[in-house]
Amino acid sequence: MKSFTRGRKRRDERGAAAVEFALVMIPLFVIVLGLIQYGWYFYVAQNSSSAVGTVARKLEVGDCWTGTAAQTFAQAQAPQISALSVSPGAMPTIGTNFTVTVTANATIIGFLPEPNGGTVTKTVTARLEDDKPSSC
Repeated sequence: MKSFTRGRKRRDERGAAAVEFALVMIPLFVIVLGLIQYGWYFYVAQNSSSAVGTVARKLEVGDCWTGTAAQTFAQAQAPQISALSVSPGAMPTIGTNFTVTVTANATIIGFLPEPNGGTVTKTVTARLEDDKPSSC
């Protein structure tokens, strides 16, 4: 005589752990991918901000105004930078303000929506202090 048949039959629970695991893993997977994606977005934003500040400081003292030197220098600081614009385009006179803007692509996974579609834009306004460039 079987002991578990006394009164009522024991329910079959095979597979319950797999179902519970699947129910828990879906939100956990979304959270982990979101952390990776937004972590990368904020990393690129911080890196781009630092690069545009460094380029603006170089331009303040008269460096990097020729050709694409400023963009090359910015991309060396933050490889994700896709565009750099300086306004005005030519070296202004001493004491004149100029604006440096960089644009970077921060999309790594594309799993969740990001601010501005994953595009980071940083702008710095500075004043030209010296017009005798040393080197970039």
